[in-house]
Amino acid sequence: MKRWLMKMSNKFYIFIMACIVGLFTALLLSNASSEYKIIPFKLINDYKRVIEIEQVEIKSLGNLLVETKEKIKNIKDEQAKGNVQSLLEQEADEYKAVAGLLGLEGPGVLVLLSDGERELIEGEDPNNLLVHDIDVLNIVNDLKIAGAEAISLNGQRIISVSEINCAGPTIKINDQVYSQPYIIKAIGNSDYLQAAIKAPGTYGNLLKQVGLFVEANTSVSIGIPSYEEPLDYNYMKVVERNDKP
Repeated sequence: MKRWLMKMSNKFYIFIMACIVGLFTALLLSNASSEYKIIPFKLINDYKRVIEIEQVEIKSLGNLLVETKEKIKNIKDEQAKGNVQSLLEQEADEYKAVAGLLGLEGPGVLVLLSDGERELIEGEDPNNLLVHDIDVLNIVNDLKIAGAEAISLNGQRIISVSEINCAGPTIKINDQVYSQPYIIKAIGNSDYLQAAIKAPGTYGNLLKQVGLFVEANTSVSIGIPSYEEPLDYNYMKVVERNDKP
């Protein structure tokens, strides 16, 4: 009986100690949770992304500040020489060139695209050997991706508002109608531009495999005319730098 009472007493003490340890643990966890918050991993990534964007913006503003200081210095230098007007005209010409409002020249590539002349396979759709507007558009886009700085199509300067639409057996470019052959000129890295048309797997190479005539030759001097059609903007407006959309 005495041994049984001692065993029960030990179990009672162990139970009390366990309760005390549990109580202290609960108090510690309660204090810890009040000092530290659990932050979801997605929220951390969102903050990280925001910081990265802000860093890029700060770097961009820093570069703009350097460019602006350089422009101010040039204006002051030219002002001292009495040549401010020529400097402003030069800057205006640079913007016009980028917008497509000035004729340009430089190294690049000349692409000739026309209908295929091979015999049709029995049952084949004759449209397979015709140049369509989507073919011309894909070639132009491939040249842009390859770094073309200026492009013309049958003498029409391609700018941001230029359209290339099908008009029966012809194609409408900048509201002007042209028939094949289509001559595409592009200024840029000649090797890159030529590879964008002739390399295996490109859209131009695919058209050639189908049977259309596709040729791309490099040149040390390609002439690109200016955009001559009227420009009408009815909806867009200039956004102030501190008023981002």
